[in-house]
Amino acid sequence: MRFLALIAGFAAAAALAADPPQAAVTDPPKDLAPDPFTSLILQRLSAEEHPTCVAVGIVASSTRVAFGCTKSAGPVKYDRDSVFEIGSVSKAFTGVVLADMVQRGEVALTDPVSNYAPKGAKIPSRNGREITLKDLVTHTSGLPRLPVGFQPKDMSNPYASFTTQALYDSLAVTELQSDPGAKQEYSNLGFMLLSDVLGRRAGKSFDRLLEERVLKPLFMVSTGVRLDEDATKRLVKGHNAKYEEVPHWDILPSLAGVGGLRSSLIDMLRFAEAASGRRDSPLDKAFALSFHKLLAVERGTSTAFAWGVRDRGVGRIYFHNGETGGFHAMIAVNPDAKTAAVVLVDSATSLDDLAMHLVDTSIPTKVRREAIALDPAKLDDYVGLYVLTPEFSIRVFREGNRLMTQATNQGPVEIFAEATQDHFFVKAFEAQLVFKRGSFATVESLTLIQGGRELAAKKAP
Repeated sequence: MRFLALIAGFAAAAALAADPPQAAVTDPPKDLAPDPFTSLILQRLSAEEHPTCVAVGIVASSTRVAFGCTKSAGPVKYDRDSVFEIGSVSKAFTGVVLADMVQRGEVALTDPVSNYAPKGAKIPSRNGREITLKDLVTHTSGLPRLPVGFQPKDMSNPYASFTTQALYDSLAVTELQSDPGAKQEYSNLGFMLLSDVLGRRAGKSFDRLLEERVLKPLFMVSTGVRLDEDATKRLVKGHNAKYEEVPHWDILPSLAGVGGLRSSLIDMLRFAEAASGRRDSPLDKAFALSFHKLLAVERGTSTAFAWGVRDRGVGRIYFHNGETGGFHAMIAVNPDAKTAAVVLVDSATSLDDLAMHLVDTSIPTKVRREAIALDPAKLDDYVGLYVLTPEFSIRVFREGNRLMTQATNQGPVEIFAEATQDHFFVKAFEAQLVFKRGSFATVESLTLIQGGRELAAKKAP
């Protein structure tokens, strides 16, 4: 995700195996008249610029799955048991583990992290305020996004050589960027720390704790950090934007709550069914607590136990996405409507809009847009700084005959004009910018349209 990320990243019908209690999963028809669900997946793929294949599941009155590929990625090659990297969706699992430990009385959100860190470990603090478990799970610890001095030996597998010792060595020389609890800044470092201390509190590595508390109770047999031989054989290849194969990411099991999980669509749907309340599970209390809002980010948006939270007319949607070098994943849950959606992608290509649309149809999916050429002289009309919040702005500038944008703490992104005057769109991800003119026909503001939300920004003088 970009832009908004910093204001808060077709088989036959059958039931699952008898062991896990679950609704029957219905696959799309094989005939030439696909149903609306299948058609939606195909329509979304037709709008995708990058070659990619996707596995999609929806939890509603029935649980449905569908699979598809863009023409440039070739024929469909996955099924419900294919295993994908899910990246930072792992953080939602970490949040559920924390919620489970809280409701069991094993930890409290207000506990300082230092209570569970190794003896002698130096955990940074600021102005007398220690980092708590709540600070870590809501990204308000003040820790930076990545460890100090983080220099991967292999950029194609960046976390493979990062050890627990390296984690605490980094923390020992880290200065917090803000007081704990004062400001939200997304931190992978914080979730590596959270993973490790929760495991230490339970007396086992984080991945074993996750297996005990979440994966086994939900019969998620193809999910984990250390996959068994059978699941490893079903692990699909990841791809970059050109659809070239890239290496899988490896993360130390004790730190894997940051983004080290692999999972199949059917396992993720077991998780989604339990999370949405569509079926009862031993984790009902943990899920309910994990959805408790811990931090208000802005109007209509907040953070729970790692979950992003969005208040919508259809209810409250809880979501988390994730991306590694060759995969993208998204889960969205609406417990009020007992619905959920899972999207697993075999490339670093976001289809988050599809997951959100499946739980709230008022959120649009990406559509194919046609760019037109503008007279380069007209591009100057849009150049300027547009302020959405005191801490988040979008700068619009020219690079020759190209119109570029750059949001706070993000890289430059090109925008493209549409036939409708003053309407532009982004090809790299789903977002539109609509500029508005004042009484003298000069551009005075813009509206950012992304993820079902519209945010206005005035042009700075």
